[in-house]
Amino acid sequence: MLKITRQVTLLLLAGALSFPAYSYATQATEVLVPEVTQEKVTGTVKDALGPVIGASVMVKGTTNGVITDLEGKFSLNDVKKGDIIVISYIGYVTQEIPYTGKPIQVKLAEDSKALEEVVVVGYATVKKANLTGAVSAVDGKVLEDRPIVNLGQGLQGAIPNLNVTTSGRPGQGSSFNIRGTTAMSGSSPLVLVDGVEMDPNLINPQDVKSVSVLKDAASASIYGARAAYGVVLITTKGGRKDQPTQVSFDASVSFNGPTTRPTYMNSMQYATWMNTAQQNTVGRDYFDAEWMQHIEAYYKDPVNNSPVFIHSDPSISKNGTKYTYAGNTNWMKELYKKNYPVQKYNVNISGGGKKATYYTSLGYTDQGLLIRFGNEQFKKFNVMNNINYDVNDWLHLSMKTSFNRTKLRGLNQDNVHGDNFMGGDTRPIMPVKHPDGNWAGQGDFTNFPAILEDGGSRLTNKNDLWNTITMKLTPIKGMSINMDYTFNYYSENNKVHMKSFDEYGANGQFLQTFAWTNPNSVSQSQANDTYNAFNFFGDYEKTLGRHYLKGMIGYNQESKHTTGFNAGREQLISNDLGSLSYATGDRWVGSSDNSWATRSGFFRINYGYDERYLLEVNGRYDLSSKFPKHDRAVFNPSFSAAWRLSNESWFKSWTNSFFDELKIRGSYGSLGNQALNNGWYAYLSNYSTGQISWIMGSNQPQYVVPGGLVSSSITWETVTQWDLGLDFNFLNSRLKGAFDYYQRRTSDILAAGKILPGVLGANEPQENAAESLTKGWEFEISWNDQLANGFHYTVGFNLSDYQSEVTKFDNESKELGNWYVGQKQGEIWGYETYGLFQSEQEIAGAANQDKVSGGIKLMPGDIRFVDRNNDGVIDWGDNTVDNPGDKKIIGNSTPRYHYGINLGADWKGFDLGIFFQGVGKRDLYLPGTSFRSHYGSEWQVPSAYNNDYWTEENTGAYFPRARFNGGSAINQAQTRYMVDASYCRLKSVSIGYTLPKVLTQKASIEKIRIYFTGENLFTISDTPDGLDPELDNPYTYPMQRSLSVGLSLTF
Repeated sequence: MLKITRQVTLLLLAGALSFPAYSYATQATEVLVPEVTQEKVTGTVKDALGPVIGASVMVKGTTNGVITDLEGKFSLNDVKKGDIIVISYIGYVTQEIPYTGKPIQVKLAEDSKALEEVVVVGYATVKKANLTGAVSAVDGKVLEDRPIVNLGQGLQGAIPNLNVTTSGRPGQGSSFNIRGTTAMSGSSPLVLVDGVEMDPNLINPQDVKSVSVLKDAASASIYGARAAYGVVLITTKGGRKDQPTQVSFDASVSFNGPTTRPTYMNSMQYATWMNTAQQNTVGRDYFDAEWMQHIEAYYKDPVNNSPVFIHSDPSISKNGTKYTYAGNTNWMKELYKKNYPVQKYNVNISGGGKKATYYTSLGYTDQGLLIRFGNEQFKKFNVMNNINYDVNDWLHLSMKTSFNRTKLRGLNQDNVHGDNFMGGDTRPIMPVKHPDGNWAGQGDFTNFPAILEDGGSRLTNKNDLWNTITMKLTPIKGMSINMDYTFNYYSENNKVHMKSFDEYGANGQFLQTFAWTNPNSVSQSQANDTYNAFNFFGDYEKTLGRHYLKGMIGYNQESKHTTGFNAGREQLISNDLGSLSYATGDRWVGSSDNSWATRSGFFRINYGYDERYLLEVNGRYDLSSKFPKHDRAVFNPSFSAAWRLSNESWFKSWTNSFFDELKIRGSYGSLGNQALNNGWYAYLSNYSTGQISWIMGSNQPQYVVPGGLVSSSITWETVTQWDLGLDFNFLNSRLKGAFDYYQRRTSDILAAGKILPGVLGANEPQENAAESLTKGWEFEISWNDQLANGFHYTVGFNLSDYQSEVTKFDNESKELGNWYVGQKQGEIWGYETYGLFQSEQEIAGAANQDKVSGGIKLMPGDIRFVDRNNDGVIDWGDNTVDNPGDKKIIGNSTPRYHYGINLGADWKGFDLGIFFQGVGKRDLYLPGTSFRSHYGSEWQVPSAYNNDYWTEENTGAYFPRARFNGGSAINQAQTRYMVDASYCRLKSVSIGYTLPKVLTQKASIEKIRIYFTGENLFTISDTPDGLDPELDNPYTYPMQRSLSVGLSLTF
């Protein structure tokens, strides 16, 4: 119609401009524009039970559509012969019917796709309905069109009991945990990308097709000793057969900023607090009258006053060589940008013919600088190529190659603060720079902008190359033989160039070289890894009547060789020449060379009867070089079974076929764990060398330190787990869900052995001497439906919880501060408080608390502790569980009740996605820096949150009386400063619009989608301002809030 209208318009315009051409124009119109009849199509949509109400009926590629009425009938206008009519309804197979001019009668068939849906498991794919283990999966849609830099950010909260720890810091990836951490032992899962162990933070999230999480021992045991704490299986995208070449381009730019930042006291609040604290400590002001006059003047009128002055007291001004500071600097505003850009670009080309498929992708991410000073930047470049080729009916070849490169220009570090880019001693009265342009600080205070700007540079380059070649043979029906070989080369280069810079005082006088970057230096390190993996496995499946049998047997071997080299040198001859050759100080050099290898055989047997009773047996025999030769082997068995109640005839009759799927399953398995988190070889004692700091003769002597004691009996940790689960699916697949309860026991955990006599002069060796038990559950449910007007929506919810307890540990006295039997992971022992003292009479009538208050003279406004054992003294008794004095368990820092809420909708080209994520319960003791540390040191700056401190005018304050000797009391773990760190965060919101194909196809574009996305937009939490509940430290690099706009094109 648009083409016809355009032709008519042009001809009419020509006729208006040229009268003699009128007759010809009329004739041309009649000849060139054939009349196309727009018709009304009618019809009826039914299923096996009768009319289908609310089914969507649309003309393909347009927004022209209606829905069926109460009798399943529809009437659709503006349809021409040849148009494709698309009829769809949730839970049924979508049908496409060409319109021939006759009424359409359609009988929809129930969509069995939900039951036929396959899930990636170890060395295979399995129909979801036939799973006997605890497996959760999501597809790549949860990652699409989101401004995420790494995979973990997109998976957070998406899968129950897949706990993801993320960071907003450029270049720092995410870490995974499945079903909770285990007390005393590492609990990291095995992460495989297309069957190969790989760092998930290096891959491009846009290349991910699906993610499966194998949670229980039965699902994970096929991977053996590396999978004791579960497996994350990441499958990347590939081409499809008989698909024309398709080019997709996605570009987005987001503007990121911190979710929250600590707010500090302004100069007047700070000066008042300092004077009050000094008065309460030693009876005099911290800032004298002259100093306060300048602070107040600048605070009220910064335009006409200076942030620096020379104090008349020579002991303060150092005889006029140093400025005295009286500014009002908002350091958060000075350090952080409000937002910064992150750019992401992805291009992929895919397609396939009868025998071959291909998928090639390029990805580029450029993450800018949040901090105003320095030159921080993170760039990531990804290339992936995936080719599959069927040589003939029985031989299939594939090759996947990927290359990942990251470049991180990090924040500079000094010799004291490490990764911190903000310190507790950064006072608001200190300006960033003096009026003459020199950096403030003068050797008395840390000026972080100076360190970040002039302190040097840090650069980290990572290159990661992977190549996997696979061959699959299918010699007879039901049998496949698979072989694959993977080679990986990884290199990482780090360079730290620390520059020294000078500090200046009053009127530009040179004072000194900044101590914490002096002497200047350069250091470099290089790490190289080579990894080889080979798999050979075959399987055969056969159905005999009602019996289904499948068996698999295979072999796996892997090896890794890591080399490292580092060197450094101080005293550069020029600050700008960051080379070892241009330094005169002593060199330091180090190197490392490590390797490990595993050899494994594995098998799996599946049996099913009448699609009702399912049984699976797995086993794997592992050999690892990380243990002594006499104890390098472990066998990992597992068993699982399921009963599909929904396929029982009596159950169908009893429930009137209400359930599409109802399955009860259970599993049990035991796995060894070689990842003991104590180095490469736990059973070897390693020597170390060093250099004495003083000179003897003309040389600095070298020394050798013998290794510590080791146990000759070190063996595998053992992780045993059982699981009970329920899967359900009903209302034509609209409502789906699952519930699991599990217990995981970790035994033979490495821990300190029996205490040795002190005269031996050595620590007790690590032994397999501890045990812990983790109990937990998880639940997920989702609803998928379409309303009568064609509005499609989804709702999903997941919830999980776990607790870990120590069940064996050599601490017979149950001394606090060490593990003990019965201890719940994350327990916080502390004191109960009874508010703040309000009078001298209350102090006189209270128990003696010198031990916890540091022996200071108590005053109204100090913390009042509860004498729980009524012995008249506040103390910790024997500091044991049986005699903790006045201590008790006051909280637990383990996050409880992880949850995620997914909401989605689409209608006539518009789509909406909303995702909430949170933690239902967690206790966190108020961090020291910026909240408590200033009670024990005049060098620590209070946050604005600390303005609520006790005075005679503010007796209901949250914080105690200001003083510099109150650190002992406030730093005791106590109920008063226990923070509720539960939270609910709007993790992601996306709004998109896909243009109708009738418009895009004119430009030879298959699809155009415009989208807007927001991440971490708001958080509901009771934590103080500046303390993100996902982080424990306000000085940790903040989580990022982002707003992005993107464009997706498919040609």
